[in-house]
This record gives sequence, structure tokens and C-alpha cells, in this order.
Amino acid sequence: MKKLLIGVLALLLLLVAFAGGYFLAGGSMPGGTEDPAPTEANAAPATPAAAPQDAAKVEPEKAAPAAVPVRPVAAVKAATARFSIELGVFRSAGNAQDFAAALAGRGLPVEIVETMDAAGGQWHRVRAGAFADRWQAEARRPSFERTAGIGGVVVEEPLAAAQPAKVGGGE
Repeated sequence: MKKLLIGVLALLLLLVAFAGGYFLAGGSMPGGTEDPAPTEANAAPATPAAAPQDAAKVEPEKAAPAAVPVRPVAAVKAATARFSIELGVFRSAGNAQDFAAALAGRGLPVEIVETMDAAGGQWHRVRAGAFADRWQAEARRPSFERTAGIGGVVVEEPLAAAQPAKVGGGE
């Protein structure tokens, strides 16, 4: 009995799934609200001479599509921020230098940014890359993470802030 009930339920679900797909694809029920069959009032004219007069009656004039407004492209504003990928944050300047040197050895363009927290503690943030917008930084983040072997996060830094010193080749 249980197997029969499960079988009937499965058949009903299949029926509903196929019928729903049929109706969503544009099918209709017999006797439903489908376009009526052509009658004398809306049938195509039989004679070519009557075609221009009857055609206007059969097909209503289509309204012209509304014009889409066009605006000139806005001038690109000067960048007010830069984006980079933060790969590590350290309390110790030595640890930050070691980590940054290891990343620079792998070919990443890294720098150390010194920041202060609310309690006055100093943090050394190891950041890689310098991008004009967040989208560029997010696009490059996976490759930087693979090279570094650690996850990173895209951070924004105002350009008015002091530029940090580069770490790498010319020390």
C-alpha cells in the first residue's frame, strides 16, 4: 500500500512538472483563452482591391517606440583613492619586514603601511599592488593570494594620506 501511494504521488508530481512547463512555454488548455478562429469580421479580405481599406481596420496602428534619452559620457574624475591587497598585519616592524621581503622575493609589488589603532598601538600592514579601482584589485586578488600562499583583502586608502615606502629591490 505504501509503495502504491508513493508511486501515485510521484506520477502526480511528474504530471504537474510537465504540465507546468507546457503552460509556461505558451501552451494553453482546450477551450481556454486562446486567439479566436478567424471570422468574417476579422478575416483577411478576399479581394485585393479591398485590402488597403480593411487592413487598417484589422490591424491597429502600432505606436512608435519611445525615444531613449542619450546623455554624453561623463568626464572621468581624478582618482581620490587607491586600492591594494592587504596580505598581513603585524605589531612587530621586523616581522612585517621579513614577510614583505619574502613576498617581494616571490615577485609581488609589496609595501608596508604603518597605522595607529584607537588605543594608540602601531600596526604594520603589508599590502601588495596599487590599483585605481576596487574592481581591478578584486580581479587580481586571487593571483596575489596564490603567489603569497595566504588570503588577502582589498583595502581602500585615500590618496591624500602619506605614501608608504616601497619594500623590495632598492634598499
